[in-house]
Amino acid sequence: MVEAPKRPQHLSVALPSSLTQDVPHLREKTGRVGLIARALAIFRVEEVVIYNDRPGGGAESEGKLLEKLLTYQETPQYLRKSLFARDPDLQFAGTLPPLRSPNHPDPEGPKVGQLRDGVVLESGNRSKVDAGFRIPVQVSSRAKLLDKVTVRLTRTSPQLEAEVVDPSGLAIYWGFRVTRGNLRLSDLVKSGKQDLTISTSRKGRIVREVVADLTIRWKSSRRPIVLFGSPDEGVPEILSREATRVAEVADFNLNTIPNQGVETVRTEEAVLATLSVLNLLEEV
Repeated sequence: MVEAPKRPQHLSVALPSSLTQDVPHLREKTGRVGLIARALAIFRVEEVVIYNDRPGGGAESEGKLLEKLLTYQETPQYLRKSLFARDPDLQFAGTLPPLRSPNHPDPEGPKVGQLRDGVVLESGNRSKVDAGFRIPVQVSSRAKLLDKVTVRLTRTSPQLEAEVVDPSGLAIYWGFRVTRGNLRLSDLVKSGKQDLTISTSRKGRIVREVVADLTIRWKSSRRPIVLFGSPDEGVPEILSREATRVAEVADFNLNTIPNQGVETVRTEEAVLATLSVLNLLEEV
């Protein structure tokens, strides 16, 4: 298993709750989310924020579905039965492509120093954690029942023992987390949690025109966020409905696919293309 180094920054991506609303069948919705999750893991995104781009209507239920599918795909396979009940929304989850990120390890025997995600089976002074091995792992700390935790094995004999670790302190990339609130995009970008905001739009500046300034800002940022629009509206249009201009809240409004050969670029395609471009800035 490749252990990719963690980014020096906490990279977030903002996705609209209506991301799959234009797709009529759950199978196709699941497939679209699967492609996006793969792109997020490939480019070591730390956090996915789902914003409410269409208050009312069916966007809220679509946002819940998006959150559920992303969270399911990010969860290691050996934990899914414990953390997810049978759910009609997940009936096509078997078609989701595996992430194969460091927190999704191959089946193997326990070794000292090994990192694993697990779920707490018994809570107490010595809690028991299912970390995907034949027997549970004991940790010498109290953990909340059914919580998902990350552990590092400290002993394999005569029993499996481990310590709970904070994934944010690891030197390797350990997957993304998904958050969803009833936040409009304008409220999200005005929250001030990020130090660099990048909007993506066909009407934005072609990335090569601003690459020098973008590279400097990208390398110096610690909490960048990249904004993506919906199948029906770009980021500037969504913000405009919320009485906000993109220039007021975004440091860069980028066109990362200049001279596109198709009428529209789908959000999952924009995510892959944009993160590819930003990933190259680390090497400039």
